[in-house]
Amino acid sequence: MSGHSEDPVAEESERFFTFFNLSMFLVAITGVEIVIIYVQTFDGSSIIGILFATSIVKFIGVVCWFMHLRWDKILNTILFLMGLVIALGTYFAVIYMADSHPVVEKFEVAKIEDQWKAGFSYKTNDFVLQNQAYYRAKSDHLSGQNFSPKNWEKLNQVPHLISYRITGGADMIEINSKNPENPYFLLSHPDGDDEIDESTVALLSTSATSADFRLKVRSEAFWTESQ
Repeated sequence: MSGHSEDPVAEESERFFTFFNLSMFLVAITGVEIVIIYVQTFDGSSIIGILFATSIVKFIGVVCWFMHLRWDKILNTILFLMGLVIALGTYFAVIYMADSHPVVEKFEVAKIEDQWKAGFSYKTNDFVLQNQAYYRAKSDHLSGQNFSPKNWEKLNQVPHLISYRITGGADMIEINSKNPENPYFLLSHPDGDDEIDESTVALLSTSATSADFRLKVRSEAFWTESQ
């Protein structure tokens, strides 16, 4: 350690407030990171870059002050950084060698416009369009010659079929609406299959297409967004 002040109490008091101010600064940075992630003001690549930069700032603050490297000999700092570089290089090399880049082969959002049919076998939660209104089946039933409202729940929203096919594997799939007035959010964690072909039904406030949504796919080392 470097030389001490003639007044150890004053020195410790100054160091305490240094640590306290630094901790409040790190808390503020963490708050900014949370806002950036959830508000999503920027595109995915910009968010990752900002988070990477703020992580470096927090890392430097922790190792320099809370790990006392600022007051240690320069040799300790060099040895620490050498070990860090080797560890990070090994980690990323293993991740990138074992991972593949996910590719969005298909991403479609379309209204469900199946007209009600007489004499048709419907399943629970099937959607139909009848007299310009959308309905959802309350239970399994065989439709009669005339539409029976008792078997159906009238909807104030528009059902859409969201389908996507992704190749190359994925650990996380996120779908969210670009339009705040037509909110939708879906988060799933697939098992990492090389090909993912899935679909889901979404009840939206208004009609929409795939252009109104953002599909994000993440593997261990890569991040892809639909255009």
